[in-house]
Amino acid sequence: METITKTMAKTIAKTILVVDDNIEIRRLIGYILAPIYQVVEADCASNASIQLARYNPDLILLDINMPGVNGLEWCAMIRTWYKSRDIKIIMVSALNKSEEISEGERFGADGYVSKPFSPAILLEEISRHLSE
Repeated sequence: METITKTMAKTIAKTILVVDDNIEIRRLIGYILAPIYQVVEADCASNASIQLARYNPDLILLDINMPGVNGLEWCAMIRTWYKSRDIKIIMVSALNKSEEISEGERFGADGYVSKPFSPAILLEEISRHLSE
């Protein structure tokens, strides 16, 4: 019965797309979120676009510094796409000066969590944005 309940909870759970080129960060975030959310990962903007189309996530956790198209550029790009313009996007980055945070907002991010982060702060920020 407990397995069925956990499976059902995963079925109705919100989906979060984690986009970061660092596999250790993706795994850490996945470990934190997996008990509560369905987690989908991507290591770059092009793979994130594929996952976005495939899973239609409720929220995206997005790193800024990635090879190729960076997180800011990808954020601005998907804000122009009809199906993804209302998805909540939280930047998760080591770039944490006030002007960098403002730049994230200017490119379309809804929130910002600085690396290194505490799991509690990450979960609180996700919950806040998913409840809006």
